[in-house]
Amino acid sequence: MEALFQDLGYAIRGLRKHPTFAIVAMVTIALGIGANTAIFSVINSVLLLPPPFNEPDRLVRLYQTEAAPGNYPFSGPDYLDWQAQNRTLEGMALSAWFRRANVSGGGQPESALTDAAEDNFFSVLGVRPMLGRTFVRGESKAGGSRVAVLSYGFWQRHFGGDRTVVGKSIDLDSVRYTVVGVMPPWFNYPKGIEIWTPLDMSPQNLGTRGSHSYMAIGRLRPGVTVSQARADLSVIAKRLENQFPGTNEKVGAAVVSMRDQLTRSSREPLLILLGAVALVLLVACANVANLLLIRAGGRRRELAIRTALGAGRGRVVRQLLTESVLLALAGGAIGLAAAWWGVRLLRSVKSLPLPLVNPIQVDLSVLLFTGAAAVVTGLLFGILPALQASATRVSEDLKSTSHATLGTGRRARRTRDAIAVAEIAVSLALLVGAGLLLRSFDRMRHAEIGADTNNVVTMGINLPPARYATAVSRRAFFDRLLERVRSSPGVRAASLSTRIPPEGGSNGYITVPGQDDARLKNQLFEWNYVSLDYFRAFGIPTLQGRKFSTRDEDQAAAVAQKIGEVFSSPSPRFDALRGLSSPVVISRQMARLVWPKQDPIGRTFVMGGVISAQVVGVVGDVKSHGIRAEAAPQAYFPFPGALDGPFPGTLSVRSDADPLKLVASIRAHVNALDPTLAVVNPRTMDDVIADGMADTTLQTWLLGTFAGLAVVLAAVGLYSVMAFLVAERRHELGVRIALGAGHPDLLRLVLGHAAKLVAVGLLAGLCAAFWLTRLMRGLLFGVEPNDLATFAGVSCLLALVALVACAIPAVRAVRVDPIVALRYE
Repeated sequence: MEALFQDLGYAIRGLRKHPTFAIVAMVTIALGIGANTAIFSVINSVLLLPPPFNEPDRLVRLYQTEAAPGNYPFSGPDYLDWQAQNRTLEGMALSAWFRRANVSGGGQPESALTDAAEDNFFSVLGVRPMLGRTFVRGESKAGGSRVAVLSYGFWQRHFGGDRTVVGKSIDLDSVRYTVVGVMPPWFNYPKGIEIWTPLDMSPQNLGTRGSHSYMAIGRLRPGVTVSQARADLSVIAKRLENQFPGTNEKVGAAVVSMRDQLTRSSREPLLILLGAVALVLLVACANVANLLLIRAGGRRRELAIRTALGAGRGRVVRQLLTESVLLALAGGAIGLAAAWWGVRLLRSVKSLPLPLVNPIQVDLSVLLFTGAAAVVTGLLFGILPALQASATRVSEDLKSTSHATLGTGRRARRTRDAIAVAEIAVSLALLVGAGLLLRSFDRMRHAEIGADTNNVVTMGINLPPARYATAVSRRAFFDRLLERVRSSPGVRAASLSTRIPPEGGSNGYITVPGQDDARLKNQLFEWNYVSLDYFRAFGIPTLQGRKFSTRDEDQAAAVAQKIGEVFSSPSPRFDALRGLSSPVVISRQMARLVWPKQDPIGRTFVMGGVISAQVVGVVGDVKSHGIRAEAAPQAYFPFPGALDGPFPGTLSVRSDADPLKLVASIRAHVNALDPTLAVVNPRTMDDVIADGMADTTLQTWLLGTFAGLAVVLAAVGLYSVMAFLVAERRHELGVRIALGAGHPDLLRLVLGHAAKLVAVGLLAGLCAAFWLTRLMRGLLFGVEPNDLATFAGVSCLLALVALVACAIPAVRAVRVDPIVALRYE
């Protein structure tokens, strides 16, 4: 310990004598460690820390499978059978699909994202409220208590953090609920939910088999594995398939670990970003190692004296490594401060595309990571300079002049050159990755989704069932609203729909009379219910036939009314639905898939086995499930056909200019019709597209930032190598000038050496990039991992930056005064 304190004291005094070197080295390391710490804090929150539920490894997400690939939501009656018959789950809980509700009471009226869940939902998850209680057994019965549990964020925003909120009332869509609890700040499941209410679990409310519209979670019994639960539930699903062949054909079971479910989509991008910042740290280490090698050249006499006085090589290496680790720890402290600021910046992003069940924070594990990274970094960049500097030749070094001590020989020069080459190679690989993401971002931003999104604004309109109890009253409200909005100045078209592109929607299977096509049995078709001006509002071209008419809307409303009557009866008779027919407009892809090389106009298909739809028109394909996905076959039905169900209306308006200027007048129209209603989440379609690109935007920004850091560090490293080369060869340059060498000769000498380093670094970087970018295939859109334009452009950019970094030392070389250089020792 005494020797260690001696080494630390000497290292501190040495760094104080050379503050410029110390500051440059610490800032360089801080950049690398700060970036790594920030990304590790995200990875620690998303991937490493278990979800903050009780025994989270026993939690699973439950799905049903169908003939089409993928996992799907639950049918209510199937869930009740699974719940009653399974032998591997300690508990199961069901929740409905999320919906926006108008909230009043306790604060300013607003809209909130709500979820209706079974009364054991929170107990299955294993979470406790911060205030009050959650649901209790019996509150999911028909006519049960109207209670609400609030998220922490909604409690703070709507009630101002009032700790006496328990027992107070709020109105959700004009229905009064009593607040019984507030969840802790970390609880964010399902993501974004602000209010939970009990789900009516009566068979009548849960609907019929074949209608998949619920989500389910489960808790495994102690000692039961996910595979055992999957096998158990698959047996139940097979039994139900045999019992109900009409609705449960090919309906199976899927069980997914909750932890895997939460992190599946984020794992690959986060690990790629971690690899990127690790490469940045390597470039930083290489930079500091070069600085230490250069500094070691001026300490040859000092180290020779130490050796002559009896210090062994191990003692000298330990002293030098102490200085390196001290530098790294100081840089790590600065980097930790920068990472803390970066984490705060990330947490301020409202729609961060990450499954944040655990909060992103700089906690003990992050601190330990930073400390370990600093120590390892110090050893990594310090070991090579320490070994080379400690290999002294005492007699020669003691006799050498200051000029001789400036360099450390051909071996050290080659080491510095190799480090510079490695920096260029790593920087090129990072730049190529950032370039590919940037091109993907550009392709996504300009991708054709099949709809014209310019000057279109969208917003939700939720009608409270308590005041708009019938489809007739809902249709009357929406008809009056559309009439008012269309009459507003600057409005070119206004429409209503249940979904907008490219934010997904509902889907289902069809059968075609007279066809026995195996492809259709495994093909899901997208449904959307739209008003008359929908295709005009979104610029979707009509390719064949016609658009909807008022008569079509009346027909769809009559069909919806009949369906509602059948489903609301105590003993639904689906035979009563036979013979019902609704007009439909289909997409070009659906026409090609169902009726290839035939005219689809006038043809029919059957939904749900009983209700037929007659094709009246064909429109262009539109992407309905994200920009990355291909356009799926889609069917459009008249909007009144959805007014007997739970779908909220989405108002979309096309204007002549800035569509956001219409929001105020639309709010005024809604308020004039019903002052209790709120306009929900008004956005331009450009904002909708940006929301769909949020993950790619974040990845591009982060990887671009890290690549930029690497390039700056590589440029600084190359500059330092070339500057030291000029200083080391100053005497030689003076001799060359004295013998008649001109400025072009000196420039060729210096820049030629730099060009060799850059060329070798670019070649090595291209080889590394060709291999590494294949790991990014899943993050790219419209760009191949080996895109030659990106590789060529990035190579030219990095070569230019590198040569500019070398230009300053080259200019210094031609300005060498031969008289001064010849006297230089």
